[in-house]
Amino acid sequence: MENSIDLKALWNKQPVPQPDKEALLKKLDKLKAQKRRGFIIANVSLIATSAFIGWIWFYYQPQYITTKVGIVLAILAMLIYLVVYNKLIPLYNTLNAGQLNRAFLDNLLQIRQREQFMQTTITNLYFVMLSLGMGLYMYEYTSRMEFTWAIVAYAVTAGWVAFNWFYFRPRHINKNRQKLDGIIQQLQEIKNQLEE
Repeated sequence: MENSIDLKALWNKQPVPQPDKEALLKKLDKLKAQKRRGFIIANVSLIATSAFIGWIWFYYQPQYITTKVGIVLAILAMLIYLVVYNKLIPLYNTLNAGQLNRAFLDNLLQIRQREQFMQTTITNLYFVMLSLGMGLYMYEYTSRMEFTWAIVAYAVTAGWVAFNWFYFRPRHINKNRQKLDGIIQQLQEIKNQLEE
């Protein structure tokens, strides 16, 4: 009686499940709906935040130039982010689930490339400009505080920015990347099946 079973050979003999086209289309529709909601939420929240910051400038009339520069930097950071982010909208709108072909795959790859640019370069620029803007904005008001409380205010703000940078940003990037990469991988598998 022989006890040597070749597990690798048994594993390789198993049938490989083929990707389901309908499941892929459902995933794609779900992704497009999530992205559409994301575009709406980002636009509404960043425009409202920019308007509120502008109202603060108008209503409270800051005295220091640093406060005004901080406000401009914060608003500019949000507007730059929105302009680049909104350039993804036409790419998602041109995704036609009815035609799973090479052009469709190329469009998804272009979306992935643009999102990578957004998640690295633009997000880094956004955080740097927003952090500088908040730091400059806070200077006028922290200069009126006791030194200890001014340090606490800056430390809390820096802690919140660092928490967003090191915790939320990577999680958000990985989650988005996994969704899009999963769809691209399934689409490539379907394309390879059709070519065989």
